[in-house]
Amino acid sequence: MKYRFIPALVMLLAGLVCCIMSIVQKWPVTYSLMILILVLIVFYLIGQIAAQVVGKVIAEHEAMVKAEQERLKAEEEAKRLAEEAEKEEKDKKKDESTAES
Repeated sequence: MKYRFIPALVMLLAGLVCCIMSIVQKWPVTYSLMILILVLIVFYLIGQIAAQVVGKVIAEHEAMVKAEQERLKAEEEAKRLAEEAEKEEKDKKKDESTAES
């Protein structure tokens, strides 16, 4: 799947921010590690949800594009058939007028 790296990216970015905060705030190492594990788990879950949402939105968009293309093809086919029918009508009238003469 195209979106499988989203959770890892979100998780690692959140972990980076957490590590920078713990260094700047001068937290104890054990406290920093507990917070880091919690942050990694939470943001991994958030990333999973985001990947699912992105996947569904892209799938819906592709389905809409495909439906629109099919509708346009159907309209073009109907227009072509109408033009052919009109041409046949003209040819038929032309044949009838030449047969009468």
